[in-house]
Amino acid sequence: MSTKTQSELSKFFGPVVATGAERICVRNLNNEFSCFKISKKIHSKETRREIKYFKFLKKRGISSSFIPSFISDFETKDEVIIEQELIADHPEQNLFAFRVEEFVADASDNQLTKLEKLFRELYTELKEKNIIISDLHAGNMMIYCDEAGNIKRLIVVDGFGSPEAIPLAKYFRYFGRKKN
Repeated sequence: MSTKTQSELSKFFGPVVATGAERICVRNLNNEFSCFKISKKIHSKETRREIKYFKFLKKRGISSSFIPSFISDFETKDEVIIEQELIADHPEQNLFAFRVEEFVADASDNQLTKLEKLFRELYTELKEKNIIISDLHAGNMMIYCDEAGNIKRLIVVDGFGSPEAIPLAKYFRYFGRKKN
């Protein structure tokens, strides 16, 4: 998205938190704990897939601490928008957000051990609940730490759902296990 578009979106929705190839993430001015992931309609394939997948998980009663809470979705004339839990610093809760790929460079042995444990728990939960992450890598993950640097939560922030035209993995565990 262009800088002008980012600026315009920030004025309407809130400050920019992150940008990606397809969308921009901005804080919700009316809820300090949620954000909007905004895509231009002409480049909204991933966003539409994630909306469908979040609704599918909600309908099936599937949730995970590794996934941001899905709140709602809506469209404007030009954009498709997901509202979800904001993964960012929350000093009032003693929670500070870090991208995993940046955190590991300076992490202590204890932090790396905790992170490895959380990766194993994530992998196990994805298999058990048949949660499909199409783009699972450190760049799409964040962690919350407290002020002392203790890791509190691992969160996947992007790449939800199966990108195939017929998403068999979503409906059948056998294929889901092959994906994760």
